[in-house]
Amino acid sequence: MMDDRWVLFDEETGLHVGWYFWLRLLDEVNRSARYGAPFGLLLLDAEDCDASKRAVTAAAACVPAAIRATDLGGIIAPGRVGVILVEQDEASAETARARVLERVAETLPRGVRFDAHLLCYPRDAVDISALLTGGWPQSERVRRELRRPA
Repeated sequence: MMDDRWVLFDEETGLHVGWYFWLRLLDEVNRSARYGAPFGLLLLDAEDCDASKRAVTAAAACVPAAIRATDLGGIIAPGRVGVILVEQDEASAETARARVLERVAETLPRGVRFDAHLLCYPRDAVDISALLTGGWPQSERVRRELRRPA
């Protein structure tokens, strides 16, 4: 009997597929709004690097081993990964961000690097809601606006 969970994962990266990631992010926003539990949203972007598509995919495949079992990683678009840092306040989310980036850096293919954007709920609730309704911005100007010191 085939396991139905396979449709939830991207076979090349081991991350959750985009539609499932966004659904889980919406669930996390609703849960946090109801119960007041904070969380972090780490966005990793390798889009602007000059590496091959294969190298960028290999870089995304490094993420599942770098996150906690309780966190949820998803492939949002080619070269773009999201990680929901469950039950993390701003300070804990920044620590998690540093930990994930350090672990990923150890295994990244040559020529690939991730730009990291950290959003924290409830502080960045408006930005997270904008991502849920409009997806990850395509323009560099809008993406720069998401880059804030954590």
